[in-house]
Amino acid sequence: MKFKSKADTSVYSLEALKLASYILDEWQFKISTFGEIEVDGENPEKGFKELLNEALNQQCRIDLASKNSKIANIIITKAVLSALGEKEANK
Repeated sequence: MKFKSKADTSVYSLEALKLASYILDEWQFKISTFGEIEVDGENPEKGFKELLNEALNQQCRIDLASKNSKIANIIITKAVLSALGEKEANK
């Protein structure tokens, strides 16, 4: 059985939808660049709902990673500089 619908691309990025489709192996998903989704498998409506749920999870991860990447880089840089400073002080 097949089911076709559309995801709100203002909420879900194409990347999040694709990541979610890789995680859910009970259904086969075809995702267009415009957010149109075709679900194939048993109970495809459930598959569509599961896809949107997992896509929301992935979208949160993507958004958090992009917001926290700058601070993570600062922390890593300070840690490396601190470690280098400690080595030079011990010489």
